[in-house]
Amino acid sequence: MSGYDVHIGKLINGRRALEGIGKYMRCTPDLTIAEIDSSTAIDGIVVSAKDIEDALYEYCTAALEDYIAGGNNRDVYTFSIHTDTYHGSYMIYINNLESLNQSVEQTLSQSLQQKNRLNHPTREQLYHEYKYAEADYSFMYEDMPERLENWLSVFWCISVEEPQHLEIDQNYLFEKTLFDSQLFLIAIDVIQRLQQAFQKLNRTDDFIAYVSAADGVGGDYLTTSQLIRKCVSKEQLYKAMPDVKEMDDAFEQAVYAVQQKPLPEQVQHWVAVVEKGEFGKNSPYNFSKTDYEVYEQLMELGEAAVPYIQEHVNGELKEGTKWILETVLQDQPKG
Repeated sequence: MSGYDVHIGKLINGRRALEGIGKYMRCTPDLTIAEIDSSTAIDGIVVSAKDIEDALYEYCTAALEDYIAGGNNRDVYTFSIHTDTYHGSYMIYINNLESLNQSVEQTLSQSLQQKNRLNHPTREQLYHEYKYAEADYSFMYEDMPERLENWLSVFWCISVEEPQHLEIDQNYLFEKTLFDSQLFLIAIDVIQRLQQAFQKLNRTDDFIAYVSAADGVGGDYLTTSQLIRKCVSKEQLYKAMPDVKEMDDAFEQAVYAVQQKPLPEQVQHWVAVVEKGEFGKNSPYNFSKTDYEVYEQLMELGEAAVPYIQEHVNGELKEGTKWILETVLQDQPKG
């Protein structure tokens, strides 16, 4: 996912604009999907990013109200918007310490009953494993507002290129930027809009509310390295996830060690990191990061590194590695 890592990382960090500005994806009742631009007659229901943001905000506030009304509003430590930018879906998760501890104790009890098992997880291990494992939470909200559910069903048909599954009785026009992972940016904006609503929760000191990525569109690595940091201050993130601070510190030390080398060797190091892949010795994934970090490190080397990067582009490399290097060369400010 090297190329995707960089492409999505640039978007989330504001290093590139959304693709498709001024264009629409038009769906018709006769099961056709076509791209049009703003100069074409707009005939039908237009769905904008703002429309989806407002509907998602409504979805989140309704989930919060349901959660509070259920009598569970104590020691709430997390709220997340689980986002799938490919299939077009949002899921809301909330959890509190009581529910977390119940999950831990239940699993621990089941483990201890397995007499033939050699190694049993400790309570601390299970606590760490379950704390941010959304799929294991007791509080999941999937009843979206009708209009959001309808829009996302059409979004799915466009994104996965399955027009035969359209069930509409009039034209729909979606802003094309929505299909450039804009659902992430929308969810981040909604988290910011919800800050006052979160005041109604009985929260722990380490409470965090954030956007998480579904598997297939970045998963835990994108969540931890990029998305969560656009929703939560570094101080609060470290309070909630001390292990993230440990990995950040370790990564900074690794980067510092590389920075002590001559410039050509620094370039060689980061090229090798991408070439060796996710499971390589110096991979950013070892620090719960992605290859977007390699892009950032190469960008920081500045224009002086351009000739050395170009040498590698001209060599024998995987296509994904070449794409990242070419992106760095393209984005590097010219003197």
